[in-house]
Amino acid sequence: MSIGATFAAGSLVAYQVVKARQEESVRVVASDRTRRHQLDRVEPLVGRESLLGGLLTLLRDVPAPTRGSLPVGVTESQAKIVVVHGAAGVGKTTLALNAAHRVKDSYPDGQLYVNLQGDGHTPKTSSEALEHLLLSLDVARDDLPADVDGRAALLRSLTNDQRLLIVLDNAHHTEQVRPLLPVGAGCSVLITSRKPLSGVALREALPVSLPDESEALDVLAHYAGRERITSDPVVALQITRFCGRLPLALRIVGSKLAQRPDLSLSRMRARLEDEKLRLRELVFEDDSLHACLMLTYRDLEETTRAAFGLIATLPVGRLSDWHFEHVGTARGAFATCDELIEVSLMEAQGNEEAGTSYRVHDLVRVFAAEQYELLPPEERRQHEVRLVKAYREAAVSLASQRAPELGAEVSAERINDLRRESAAGWVSAEQERLRWAIGRARSLDMYPEAAEIGEALSYFLDDINLPPGSADWLFDATPTETRPRVIASLRRARAAAAVAEGAPDTALTLLDLDEPDDSADPVGRARDEMVVARGYAAKRDFRVALDHMTTAAEQLRTSDDAWHLLNSLEKLGEFQRWRGSPELAEQSQREALRLAERTGDLRAQARLRRTLAETLGYLRRPEEAAPLLESAIHDFRVLNDRRWEGAGLYALGKIYRLLGRRQDARERYDRAEEIFGPMGERHWVGRVTNARIRVLAGMRRLDEATATARTALSLFEQVGDEMWQAHTQRDIGWLHIKAGQSEAAVEPLTHAIQVTERAGDAYAGSMARHLRGVAYRELGRYPEAHADLEAALDIYRSGSYEWNEAAVTHDVIRVLRAEGRTAEADSLEETSAASNPIFIRMRGRDGAEAVPDED
Repeated sequence: MSIGATFAAGSLVAYQVVKARQEESVRVVASDRTRRHQLDRVEPLVGRESLLGGLLTLLRDVPAPTRGSLPVGVTESQAKIVVVHGAAGVGKTTLALNAAHRVKDSYPDGQLYVNLQGDGHTPKTSSEALEHLLLSLDVARDDLPADVDGRAALLRSLTNDQRLLIVLDNAHHTEQVRPLLPVGAGCSVLITSRKPLSGVALREALPVSLPDESEALDVLAHYAGRERITSDPVVALQITRFCGRLPLALRIVGSKLAQRPDLSLSRMRARLEDEKLRLRELVFEDDSLHACLMLTYRDLEETTRAAFGLIATLPVGRLSDWHFEHVGTARGAFATCDELIEVSLMEAQGNEEAGTSYRVHDLVRVFAAEQYELLPPEERRQHEVRLVKAYREAAVSLASQRAPELGAEVSAERINDLRRESAAGWVSAEQERLRWAIGRARSLDMYPEAAEIGEALSYFLDDINLPPGSADWLFDATPTETRPRVIASLRRARAAAAVAEGAPDTALTLLDLDEPDDSADPVGRARDEMVVARGYAAKRDFRVALDHMTTAAEQLRTSDDAWHLLNSLEKLGEFQRWRGSPELAEQSQREALRLAERTGDLRAQARLRRTLAETLGYLRRPEEAAPLLESAIHDFRVLNDRRWEGAGLYALGKIYRLLGRRQDARERYDRAEEIFGPMGERHWVGRVTNARIRVLAGMRRLDEATATARTALSLFEQVGDEMWQAHTQRDIGWLHIKAGQSEAAVEPLTHAIQVTERAGDAYAGSMARHLRGVAYRELGRYPEAHADLEAALDIYRSGSYEWNEAAVTHDVIRVLRAEGRTAEADSLEETSAASNPIFIRMRGRDGAEAVPDED
């Protein structure tokens, strides 16, 4: 029989029942409306005013009953159906019942309530729910139709001309609910469910999400007592975060606090900190989050429980279809995701264009991980072996874009598996899970896979943040590892990590290039040279660093290794710039940028545009540099790379300063510090602070500039960065000159010269010598002034530093005139004007007054 025929038959049965008993036992009378208001008392709704307001608007908009002919079925229903859905413990029932109590006046014929027990062990059947509703509508038990269709038809007949609100709480699924729906225009049905019940016809959906932090505090305060919360709001906020802002968890914790006046907020927080014990704390009287979640969890498919449990044990991070595909089958992954989303154990985020991702509430994750640990060990092993292999395949396939020799280690299918992902972006997002995979592989005796994941990870060290001291463990080659390529890659990774951790001597010992190694391939040796160069740069020996990076770039040019070539050229450009050859630096970095564009790596392109822009700043071409930096910052934002975004903002601030846009520069510095400060990047905060010195001085705010310089110097002393201490000492010396205290300027400038000369940073050394020459001139120590200014000129003339050369030449001329050597001064002025157009634009410039790097 068709659905339409079934409904028609049911309606006929109802009609016959009503007609036959009209004068006898079945009298559908005007009911006792007090009896019909079946809503029990409910917990007050706290902190969800916006949600409540939207629901009240829906429920108060009730048309008058039409009293027309009875529709055949719910598909023609005119009743309003509202589904309030959301995760377990999010407060659906409390919201629905509060709303229902407030709209009593809109439903004069009554409000009926049925708990469908969809979150219980035995959900109520449609027939049982209909029995309850019909008895509430004064149908005698003996007159109840025996079958569901008959009962459903009778419900529709009796409610067709009434204004009635039916609350169906804790619905299990659509088929349970469908027979319970009236059809009359004056009726409304308010349903709560963990599922959206998308199959219910003509519905209004109201998803219930987590409260925000302020609302969560209100919930906690309602149960614990507002005075307890306001006495220590910081700890209270931490408690709400441990509860994941879940109303049920907040109610449990708040009730415990209210019952125990001796239990401080700090002690409650401490009891919640360990996530392995957290669920045990979230129990109070009849409320238990564990029991609440278990009622949903037990109904999941067995494969869904296993997949979800394993994923829940992974380090927290973004979840995508990839994760579910690799703990089960690709086809099963979609079913798993659909099932978890349907019962609100997981939320889908994003869209087709950005890619779908999934979010699991922290407390649900902890619960699922606990359940996973209860599975038999062999079953867990099977799932974990599969996932470790998937991480190995993914990491090696992405690394093969940077190390071509790895292409032979992975199938073409796997290489294409993540082709739409940015390699660096994927590895960066998955770095904690890749570290998990290395550890899990070793526990499962999968030592080759552990080594290969480590080798692949070694090609992304500039894109990830390793915990201090973790490299020796992550990149350890076990005694059974015999593959020379793998051993060399892991050793190089340990060396690179040592440089990043400020231990360059350890790196140089690991990669002792003086030791002959006939087994080393030329490409591997060139990659070693790159790390050695960075090690010497970290030791502030830029002369040797430049030599090693030059060797590396030359060797890589003859290989099919575009990624390492572009990286060697990027660093080579930096070293060339520091050694006083910015024109060579520009050439190296432009070549690197072309290679990055060829590889299609967005992160590398953005990074190289930033580096090239810095060099253009040295070359006094800020108009070209600014758009490069603005583009790079945009891409870093798209990539969600906050660290490089901050570095780009810092560089853009310098360029805006060169353009005379000092306020724009300050704003960029402020935004950079807003990024670096919360990250704990004290070195970068120091650099940003240092950059503000010249902006403030250029705005004639010398006192602020001096205080800022002291702050920057203190930061660099704390992190032990001698080079940036020297740069800041140079700026302090310059501020003394501007304040007319040239004698006080000599000492900090001398310190800056000594440090930069030891490091081989010719450009920074020349800036300090120029300023000390100005200080000596102001003190009348002309021979010393000449020596410093000529030394600075020698460096600037050796590279494309026309602006700096012109600025120093003006100060040399001032020294000559102060000495009474007018003819020499005139001759030098005439020669310089003819050979350097910038010199003419600077007419009248005095190094004791001007802002370095600015006209």
